[in-house]
Amino acid sequence: MSIETKSNWSVVAACFAVLIVEGFDLAMFGSIVPSLREYEPWGVDASVIGYMGAAAVFGMLVGALVAAVLVDRIGRKPVVVGAVVLFSVSMGLSALAPDPTVFLGLRLLIGIGAGAVMPTVAATLIEFAPVDRRSRNSALGFIGVGIGGMASAMLAVWLVPAFGFRAMCLVGALPLLVTVPVLIRWFPESPSVFESRGRTAQAMSTRRRYGLSDPEPADISEASRTRLSVVFGDGRGRGTLLFWTATFCCLLVTFGVSTWLPDLMRSGGYGLSGALWFLVALKGGSVVGVLIAANLADSFGQKPVVAVTSLCSALALLALTAMPPVGVAYILVAVVGLGTTGLQILINAFVGSYYPAQVRGTGLGLNLSVGRVGGILGPVYLGWLVSIGIGFDAKFYALALPAFISAVLLALVPTRRSGMPMQLHPDRKVK
Repeated sequence: MSIETKSNWSVVAACFAVLIVEGFDLAMFGSIVPSLREYEPWGVDASVIGYMGAAAVFGMLVGALVAAVLVDRIGRKPVVVGAVVLFSVSMGLSALAPDPTVFLGLRLLIGIGAGAVMPTVAATLIEFAPVDRRSRNSALGFIGVGIGGMASAMLAVWLVPAFGFRAMCLVGALPLLVTVPVLIRWFPESPSVFESRGRTAQAMSTRRRYGLSDPEPADISEASRTRLSVVFGDGRGRGTLLFWTATFCCLLVTFGVSTWLPDLMRSGGYGLSGALWFLVALKGGSVVGVLIAANLADSFGQKPVVAVTSLCSALALLALTAMPPVGVAYILVAVVGLGTTGLQILINAFVGSYYPAQVRGTGLGLNLSVGRVGGILGPVYLGWLVSIGIGFDAKFYALALPAFISAVLLALVPTRRSGMPMQLHPDRKVK
């Protein structure tokens, strides 16, 4: 194995490590919802649970906006390290929360940290991958989210009934001791960040070390030097808006399902322990399925694969309305996992490939920021449906519709344009 190949895998490994921790923290909330609803000192109802779930997603919107502003300016490494410290410490403090208001506030901080991590890591995985392995390397890094979620769900099966929700929160803070040193040692800074600061020697050294190709030629007009204008310029505006709307729909379904799946399946007669195992199936489907889908995306194109993946999720949600036998239900939930968390991994790779390297972090950050609005609405939307007492099947119909819409929007995205040259004045840099 060449030195460059080893170095590239070290980037994937560092991203994988941080996303395991993030995946654990985000999935943990869904696993403790039944415990929170039964925690008598707080007496929270379904609507409050929905707001708690939405608080983390609103924080992710804020975090993604922060990343969009900072990641291509101050660098990716400080953003990632600071974000991991924020959401891990907040996770530990939530184990000590005296009331629902403090708990909700800490969920907000967890979301801010997680929201800053995701676009930053996605941009890094894409930049440090060979062009023909962008989807695969992104999937290999981002399956950490699914594995972290699986670990959270499996631990919850034993820990929550025995010790309650506070024990899960406390466990979520422990990986901080390992993850931050790994990031400091292995997470690389972007060559494009060095170049934007005029540190060309460091940029060239980083490119040689990781076996990266030369930077894309500059080609943005005088009137299009800001990052936002690059995101919308050169014919990318339609694709950008389609990505934003599709991500909105995808994350609405993702966070609606992640927050309420155990409770929904329990209402369908599957039992508490079985309901928690559905979370394992959900995350397992995202891990296994996205690896297969990512290989297909690199071989046959990203657009058809992401559109079909979203369509499969919608069909699986419709099939769950029939309350099938438990074995069939696990398979259908795994397909939903591929079409929610797994789909967002594929969309991140698709979006990252759509923009030039100089604004890739900005493009991803903006896309996830807008998409997080859907994520905020997902838990509240499902919480409202639960609180008004609609039927089991109607809740899944309500999730299938935005999944169908996402599939259509992704199929309409124009041919990617990241390979288009950028025109920059030779003495000017993208701001």
